[in-house]
Amino acid sequence: MSYAELVKEMKLQDKVIAITRVSKAEEQPQHTFGCIYKILHRVLAGETIVSAKGFCGCKGFENNSGLVDEVPFIPGGFGLFLSKGSKAQWTPDGERFKCDPDMAYAMYDCLPKDVMGGYDALKFEPYREGMKCDVVTCFCNADQLSALIVLHGYDKPEYDRVIATTVSGCASMIRIPLNELKSDKPRAVITGTDLAQRKFMDEGDLAISFTGPEFEKMLSYTDECFFHSPVWKPIRNRLRKDEHLEDVCFTALGTRE
Repeated sequence: MSYAELVKEMKLQDKVIAITRVSKAEEQPQHTFGCIYKILHRVLAGETIVSAKGFCGCKGFENNSGLVDEVPFIPGGFGLFLSKGSKAQWTPDGERFKCDPDMAYAMYDCLPKDVMGGYDALKFEPYREGMKCDVVTCFCNADQLSALIVLHGYDKPEYDRVIATTVSGCASMIRIPLNELKSDKPRAVITGTDLAQRKFMDEGDLAISFTGPEFEKMLSYTDECFFHSPVWKPIRNRLRKDEHLEDVCFTALGTRE
């Protein structure tokens, strides 16, 4: 099944982004302002955006995406910002995501480092048929997320090849998936769960990031996977309830007639 057929089957039109490590000397980084999740709405609408160190208005993006590995600089301290805050910060009450500053720093220490592979910029663009990229991120509702998780696991015996994380949205969408490119068993990463970024997403949506090669493999299995099973039919009908779908008949073995 082609990519075009996949997005039609799962109603994913205008919801899939390709992320690629590039050299800023060969590309043209753009200055952007605000949270990357807000900026990604422009990518979903068709724009291509290249970001590099010094070009993004959100300084946390540089550190959390993997462009740089140092702890983000925040007045009053990164650890206090993620925990209980201080009067030296623009959020004196803190985000209260971690119980204390030490836990916040320990969390950052646990993040994978050196994920850029010698590149110094990130290109965000709508995914296109046949393209090669490092990471593919799909914005999706619960039904679509379930289907993408099952499709990713179609050729895998392990039950834990998809992970959900308690990190920033940039880290879960970009840094951790980029690190999975180094693994012989790359995991998909559920993203869009950072409370600080949820306001930039539709309330019913999450997202999931795959390595580019894993996404290509997923496309290759769609001619034989659950799309051709009766179990998919009610989900398919619910996803595409605004379309006139012809009734699909199945054999006893679950294949489409």
